[in-house]
Amino acid sequence: MTIELVLAWLCLVGGCALSAALTGALLPSLRRANVRQHVREDGPESHLAKAGTPAMGGLAIHASILILVGLIVVGRGGLDGRAAAVALFAALMALLGFIDDWTKLRRKGAYGSGARFRIVLEFVFAGLLIWFLSAQEPGRLVSGLTFASLASTSWLWKVLAAVVVVGTANAVNLTDGLDGLAGGLTSLCGVGLAFGCWMVGETDLALLSLAVAGAAGGFVWHNAPPAKLFMGDVGSIGLGAALGAIAIAARVELLLLLVGLVFVIETLSVIVQVVSYQTTGRRVLRMAPLHHHFELSGWEETAIVARAWVLGGCLTATGILLVTLLVR
Repeated sequence: MTIELVLAWLCLVGGCALSAALTGALLPSLRRANVRQHVREDGPESHLAKAGTPAMGGLAIHASILILVGLIVVGRGGLDGRAAAVALFAALMALLGFIDDWTKLRRKGAYGSGARFRIVLEFVFAGLLIWFLSAQEPGRLVSGLTFASLASTSWLWKVLAAVVVVGTANAVNLTDGLDGLAGGLTSLCGVGLAFGCWMVGETDLALLSLAVAGAAGGFVWHNAPPAKLFMGDVGSIGLGAALGAIAIAARVELLLLLVGLVFVIETLSVIVQVVSYQTTGRRVLRMAPLHHHFELSGWEETAIVARAWVLGGCLTATGILLVTLLVR
């Protein structure tokens, strides 16, 4: 148990320091290479001043996670097959985000590769992950899932699991619209998930979740308002994919729903806005996602981010309490 606790500290605290250091080291290179953020013209006017800020800082986040995974392998003499599959899946999703960022850079615009094509690939990767998890422990993964009461058949669980994984990846991506918002919430969410994984006996997944939390938290050192650089799709999609995959592999996806509720609300705000406009021609919000609505309603960006972090912290604490009470 001692080595696991040491590794947990290294993944969270050491991962935070490592990510902050790697991000700071990467920043000058991104500036020299002119890897700059292109701001949406239809976004809030206040964001136009952010044009030209270095982007793709998520490369440092995922480099930190990979180093921490190597540390876990050395410390524990290997890595559980499911945890390895989750790490590989997150890396593949981050690669999709990198391609999207690179396309934006080439086009010198705010939009990358086709969203539909990317979503299809995300579901393909998610399908492969879930197929592997099911093949590993079919009975355990289906009967032990908190989705089990809804998913009476194996195929229904697989569909729900794929939606959770892909949905989380894109939810974090949608939330990444204000300085420090997605990074801080991901860090809090990762800590809550890690505790849930630990309580159900998934040590490797718990350590991986702490690695994600530490890497995301360290990035906020440079991404906090006013941001010196942005994580880009390579960061947000990869981080969201990691959270979703960890929750599914450890069978704690309802805990993810709770600790990641801010991500869920942000995503629902976009869905409601699109459906309302397409069906009635009216917008429910001034602008979606929800954080932009608050901006246009007069809230300061720092206030929105700080309040989101407070809410995320309260949700994480609530999740930890519920897991402690429910898991015996």
